[in-house]
Amino acid sequence: MSPTERLPRPLLRGTRGAVACGHPLAAEAGLRMLAGGGNAVDAAVAAAFTICVALPDACGLGGDALALLRSGDGTVTAINGSGESPAGLRGPIPEVGGGTATVPGAVAGLAELHRAGALAWERVLTPAIELADGGMPLTEDLASLLRDVGDRLRDRCRGWPPLAADLRPGVLVRQPALAAVLRRIAGAGPDAFYRGEIAAAIERADRGDGGWLSTDDLARHVTSVLAPVQRERLGVSLAVQPPISQASLLLTALRALQRAGTPGGLDRIHVLAEALEAAFAHRDAIADPASAPGLPDLDLAIPDRHAPRAAGPTIGAHTTAVTTADGEGRCVSMLVSVFDPFGSGLLVPEGGFLLNNRARGFTAGANAPGPARRPVHTLSPTLVDDGERAFALCTPGADGQVQTLAQLLCAVALDGRSLPAALDAPRFRVGNGRLAIERDAAPAWSDALTARGHDVVALAPGEAFGTVAAAGLELSAGTVFAASDPRREGWAGVL
Repeated sequence: MSPTERLPRPLLRGTRGAVACGHPLAAEAGLRMLAGGGNAVDAAVAAAFTICVALPDACGLGGDALALLRSGDGTVTAINGSGESPAGLRGPIPEVGGGTATVPGAVAGLAELHRAGALAWERVLTPAIELADGGMPLTEDLASLLRDVGDRLRDRCRGWPPLAADLRPGVLVRQPALAAVLRRIAGAGPDAFYRGEIAAAIERADRGDGGWLSTDDLARHVTSVLAPVQRERLGVSLAVQPPISQASLLLTALRALQRAGTPGGLDRIHVLAEALEAAFAHRDAIADPASAPGLPDLDLAIPDRHAPRAAGPTIGAHTTAVTTADGEGRCVSMLVSVFDPFGSGLLVPEGGFLLNNRARGFTAGANAPGPARRPVHTLSPTLVDDGERAFALCTPGADGQVQTLAQLLCAVALDGRSLPAALDAPRFRVGNGRLAIERDAAPAWSDALTARGHDVVALAPGEAFGTVAAAGLELSAGTVFAASDPRREGWAGVL
């Protein structure tokens, strides 16, 4: 299953701490915390706030953060930093704008995670404040996205610095309003975001664009702290984010692969693609407290030949990942997101951030839209323990998240590949009734999978197939490691 030779990034090793995430400046922020006496939690929170400044297309204060924390003793805690739909929600969810927003959960979720940190809250926000205040260099990726969607954003984002006329890569973008909000949060904690002037500004912006968010919705917000869903799959122990995340579908699909005898080569691609598509047919049940606990252990039927299904995953991208580890055994797997690129496309002008469009995650059945409800969530952070290593593994990619993770786990656990080799190998993705493969995969992939009934489409290698971050530790030695995906601008570093 490695039909082409690529040039993988190295696996980085250190002794004190490791960071891998979706932007180099966020990785550097995490390393600053580690160098200053912080632990993996401090590094993760600093990286997450910094990436909310650096990648406004993927995440921000107006979005969500879902995280798994492995403590030094090996116990795992799940933090769900997503918010409910407005209590006053009425009518269908629109395509864009204020009516697509749920309560932003990221700020409160990161504050909850920080309870396990070693550094002061103000200190871990410092890199993000400095980046917003002093300016960030516009990257090629962000400049390209802004050119592509700028016209769609302009009406709802007047005055937003990243939409300035000069979108050349390397231009310095200062965000003073965002820096001011970050300073307030640093000084007064999450209450500065969920109550008072900022909350009032969120209500004003959202309701002025046809939404239903209120200051009461923000004041009521609670971060869920839960036990993870844990299973043995492919000979390793996996801990995934519990519902309302759809991460348990990863366990469902891997169970089906095991029951099929974990075939190799192109047979594995067929079985795993079928298993993933079949697992996604149960996605809405994640919102049903009676059904969700049984999803990881469903027995899925895997046909010899592909048969199109009425429901399944979609092809979408974005979001961004943060993973960290330290020499004392802590490990964080986290995703931060505004859902679709630039979320709702609606700016809170007094805060310099965009609101999410997570209400577009509502579908039907148990996951139908309604007031004060959390929609099924695509963010699927994962922790892996193979007895010798414990590491965080996560990727952006909407419904592609569990698909990319499944392929990586097969490569590492079944084929014995190193993390860099697994990250570098060509991938597939099931979506919208088709089987997408990276274009540089061998023609044999396309021919063989078409013969098995799949509607195969070749896409350019890139973020549609995931942009994975991984950070962890060697359990016996206490050393740490990190790896980043060569797709997109993810980065890693160690101390």
